[in-house]
Amino acid sequence: MMARVGIDPSLMSAPVYSEDCLYLNVWTDLEAEAPLPVMIYIHGGSNTGGWSYEPNYHGEKLAQQGVIVVTVAYRLGVFGWLSHPDMPIKNPALHDLAESLAWVHEHIAAFGGDPSRITIVGESAGADNAIHLAISPLSQRRVTRLIHQSGGWSFDEDPDTAEAERRGLTLQQLLLGVEGSFAALQAMPAEKILAAVPEVYRGFYFDPVVDPESLPDTLPQLSESGRLPPLEIIIGTNLNEALMYVPEGATPESYFGSRLSQRTIEAIFAELSPDMPLVDQIDRVGTGIEYLCPSLALASAIDAVGGRAWVYRFDRMRPGFEDIGAYHGAELPYMFDQHDAWLPGNSVEQTITRDMVAHWSAFVRDGDPSTVGAPEWPQWRTEHRHMLRYGEQTSAGAHPDAAFCDRLRDHYLSNTNS
Repeated sequence: MMARVGIDPSLMSAPVYSEDCLYLNVWTDLEAEAPLPVMIYIHGGSNTGGWSYEPNYHGEKLAQQGVIVVTVAYRLGVFGWLSHPDMPIKNPALHDLAESLAWVHEHIAAFGGDPSRITIVGESAGADNAIHLAISPLSQRRVTRLIHQSGGWSFDEDPDTAEAERRGLTLQQLLLGVEGSFAALQAMPAEKILAAVPEVYRGFYFDPVVDPESLPDTLPQLSESGRLPPLEIIIGTNLNEALMYVPEGATPESYFGSRLSQRTIEAIFAELSPDMPLVDQIDRVGTGIEYLCPSLALASAIDAVGGRAWVYRFDRMRPGFEDIGAYHGAELPYMFDQHDAWLPGNSVEQTITRDMVAHWSAFVRDGDPSTVGAPEWPQWRTEHRHMLRYGEQTSAGAHPDAAFCDRLRDHYLSNTNS
């Protein structure tokens, strides 16, 4: 991503990989006079990368707004999301996140926190994990308030548990042969297991699977039956979520052909203006299918069961970032007020940062992002689908993509179900 906008990738340094990965980081004001509300942040990274103390996730600026910030780590890739028929537990990483929630609930008072006011925040895979934690029995109904940034896909897609277990058995056979066992696989050095992952899991996305203990019901199942929990939720996406993932020379068929029929692709792209550059068309459809449209549907589903939702769209494109636009993850430096020195910007960045910090911290404190001096943000209701837009200015109004998403979901959900 950095190279595409003319920035030296070496400016971003990665951590040392280690199995010592279950920890959390806490930012708090120990001199606060009253117990403080708590924000637990789950990082993204496709459940295979990322880490909880990336520079953009440091919580000292948010902690100055009267909230405690906790960033949590969890096992990634095959170590956190392996599925195998002989495993004693499923979704190990979801167990990790549940343990971090339980730790915060038990110990945050020692840091000046209020365990009755915990908000779970996640971005990308972290948002997906956050909503699964909210519906999992492992959370013991401790999650009632959620901020869901640039996720969404799991609202439209049931996990393929059988395929996940098939891959786990393939991994075992590759490393141990046909006589191998899960116990022997557990005993193998982590480095050998990790080296086999690219061959076994090529094209596979690690995600929670159905499991009686940790995920007895999927998001689609809960939504269709009206059993979603009535959460308080901020949910939104960025304008160009898919753009930086569209390879040069891509066509609708090459980009979507593995999941959509030719007939469905033609119907979807007929909805778009032929004057729009092809790469922008692919971005709009990819952003819609994976992030935007299921997020709006989730907001409406939560509204329908008596919850409260606030929807945003992040449109800000930094100067010189035309090749990737308002990219996936672009909002993170603003919400944490942690802008890398190499990121270009001007006074607009300061304004958006001020507004996002005010909204996020107000929601964590009060369950409503418009309180305590933050700009007004109308609640999302199914009958009038209003949102907040972060762009050159922060503005509220009807969501400009709502009708497009209605049509788009009709196309791709009918393809999935046919």
